[in-house]
Amino acid sequence: MTNNYLLLLLISTLHLLATASPIPGGSTPPAKNDATSLKQLWNSQGNKHPTVFMHGLLGWGESRKLLGIINYWGGATQNLLDGLRAQGHVVVAPNVGALSSCWERACETFAQLTGTTTDYGLDRSTKFHHERFGKDHTGKALVPGFAANFGSANASLVKVNLVGHSMGGPTARMLAHLLAFGSQAEMDACAKAGVVCSPLFWTNKTQTYVNAVFAMSGVHQGSVVDDYLQASGGRVQFVKTLFSALIGVNNLNNLDIWDLQLGHHGLDQNRGESFIDYLDRVCKSSWFLSSTNALFDLSVANQEHPLLSFVKNAPGTTYFSMAGITTNYLAGISLAQITTNIFLTPFANLIGTYSNSSLTILNTYSQRDWRQNDGLVMIASSRGPKSGYMDYELNMESDNDSALAKSAPASVPVKGTYNFVGEWDRVDHIAMVGLFDLVPGLRSKYFTNIMRLLSSLAA
Repeated sequence: MTNNYLLLLLISTLHLLATASPIPGGSTPPAKNDATSLKQLWNSQGNKHPTVFMHGLLGWGESRKLLGIINYWGGATQNLLDGLRAQGHVVVAPNVGALSSCWERACETFAQLTGTTTDYGLDRSTKFHHERFGKDHTGKALVPGFAANFGSANASLVKVNLVGHSMGGPTARMLAHLLAFGSQAEMDACAKAGVVCSPLFWTNKTQTYVNAVFAMSGVHQGSVVDDYLQASGGRVQFVKTLFSALIGVNNLNNLDIWDLQLGHHGLDQNRGESFIDYLDRVCKSSWFLSSTNALFDLSVANQEHPLLSFVKNAPGTTYFSMAGITTNYLAGISLAQITTNIFLTPFANLIGTYSNSSLTILNTYSQRDWRQNDGLVMIASSRGPKSGYMDYELNMESDNDSALAKSAPASVPVKGTYNFVGEWDRVDHIAMVGLFDLVPGLRSKYFTNIMRLLSSLAA
């Protein structure tokens, strides 16, 4: 597909919007019960587990705000996580590799939660020829009680909830998998070498450490944007353009902006090296197009690869998912709504018209499911992994706990599979986390309801 074709798609958007009707979604489902809260509906005492917010591709955590002022969760005008803290919730937001694989990001999250040195695994590091250990977070545990699970036999069990946006969705699933099942390959490698294996990889775990996962536009089955960029040779330009759009190359080129956490690959930013020069060096490295980075993990074609397909849902964990929608579907194609972020509009139209006979999974779902999208992720991918999902419609823009409960199905959400709460209409991939919101509070209600949902589950 050429740039001229993408331009034609952009122009055609205005014509389509003149005749297209908004897709259904976002309206309050009819009342299905008389419960006044989710706890009452589910006969639950609820829980107060800490909640871990996991950012997506090119994202950042709370310890390292973009340019010192921009929150990933809320932008420059607000911190959505502070709003949740004011409501009494314990929430943390680790900073993980912006371009790293889900495996590496899960290892980095675990190290920050437990206050330990990042351990990427002996087997994994040997296989991909990089250092086993990364950043040392000793003494800086984000959730000290969770760290005690793996250091004291007498410690009370502390579980966590995980909320992941974009690539944070499959990263959360990877972390939940490792915390439930460990890694036999890592255990075997450590035993053979006579070294201590990280608790993340223990295979004899008897507890459920992740109570729930909530994925916001999770890329569970990849995004055809990645496959298109790979086929067209546009991955490098995509990464550079997105980084440049966020930092403003002309006047911010020399600031120490992102910590890409690629030191274990020998790709640290050098003292005095501009970020753009550093990024150029990263993009020219053998690592950039290897099978241990985000661009590999986000490809639809790679979802069947053994590096990704081994991940399972934990049977003791409750999974939720939701999808953003910023396109209108008509006559077999989806084109961007006029409110779509200008950077995402070409990608929304690309996904909405994309065909690739080599991606057989595209035939698994309806054309609408693969073409309706939020500007980067298709509905089918956001609903859950290939292993499946079930509908669990909720009005996530409810004004209070009672309204949320009344919108819920009467049954308790099923553990071990993704419960799809529905589509967030007219919200694109970036707007979902309020990154460019000029008016604070536009997303607060949704985030409040995510916490109502997670904290209402049985402990």
